[in-house]
Amino acid sequence: MRNLVLGIFLSAFVTLGAVSPADRVFQPEEEDSQDQEGFPLTIGFECPRNFGFHIGDEIPLTVTLEAEKGTVVDLVNLPKKNDRHGPFEVRDVCIRKRRDKGKSIYTILYLLQSFTPAVAVDRLVFPPLQISYATQEDWNPVESRYRYHGLFSQPFDIFVSRTATYFGPMKDAKGPEIDRWAVLQWKLSTLTGSILVLLASITWPWEFMRRRRRVTGLVPAMTARDRALMALQKARENCFNYEDHRMRLIFEINRILRDFLKEACGLTSANRPSAQIVNQLKDRPWYEELKGFVVRINQVIYEGDAPVDVESIVRQFTGLLGQLDPTTSPGVNHDKAG
Repeated sequence: MRNLVLGIFLSAFVTLGAVSPADRVFQPEEEDSQDQEGFPLTIGFECPRNFGFHIGDEIPLTVTLEAEKGTVVDLVNLPKKNDRHGPFEVRDVCIRKRRDKGKSIYTILYLLQSFTPAVAVDRLVFPPLQISYATQEDWNPVESRYRYHGLFSQPFDIFVSRTATYFGPMKDAKGPEIDRWAVLQWKLSTLTGSILVLLASITWPWEFMRRRRRVTGLVPAMTARDRALMALQKARENCFNYEDHRMRLIFEINRILRDFLKEACGLTSANRPSAQIVNQLKDRPWYEELKGFVVRINQVIYEGDAPVDVESIVRQFTGLLGQLDPTTSPGVNHDKAG
């Protein structure tokens, strides 16, 4: 029974994989150290804990690069923020440089994140980094520049899990990060749009009523003379569509005169000839001229005279309107009627 329990425990341990201690620092084997003796660079990796990260956690990774004295290093090919590097997305990167005993020491602080599915415990490989370097022997005085060499670092393994099987200082599960600047822009846009809609809903009716009152105040009230002149202008335009347009125009002038006298002088014009209507205005100074005008158009309407001089009749009628109703509106152009 004891052997059976021990066998189950060892099987579970092998299945989950060996857990390395926290603060694991990558140290190359002896063969790798011998291979790097010919390079003036030494590269090391450090992770605060090798196991205990969940999928989606931010994983800090420190890369230490030691360059011998006189070695020029170019880190232009390193992964930058928001770049993809293998299964990882670079959330942030910071590069620091210091000097120690003639050596240049670069500390590259990466903040990584990965969403690669994991069944239990998976090994995520951080791919090699490409670093360019040059020594004093690589200086080309003719071209005034260095001839750089390319060097790839060793890969580095990071273990992640889907479930919390490691009781250590691990971070809680983290969801997608919110872009605070985008959220702020959206809120400002919404607030600005709401304010503009509110202002429009308040100012538009006010502006509409203000313009309506202004337009109403500018439109003058039409007088009886204005209406008579507009009717005369319309009659002249319509009568030209007929062959007997002169006769039709005389009849229209007679009708316009009767309507004018009814409105301007308060005379009853229903079922009464024009001569009887005019007889009611004997006390007016323009009575004789108005009487003569009525006799003139009656000769055409009732006595059968030919309407030859129609334009003179129109001019006389326009002048009479000015005498009968001297008030006029500035909004009507009376020159067109004559």
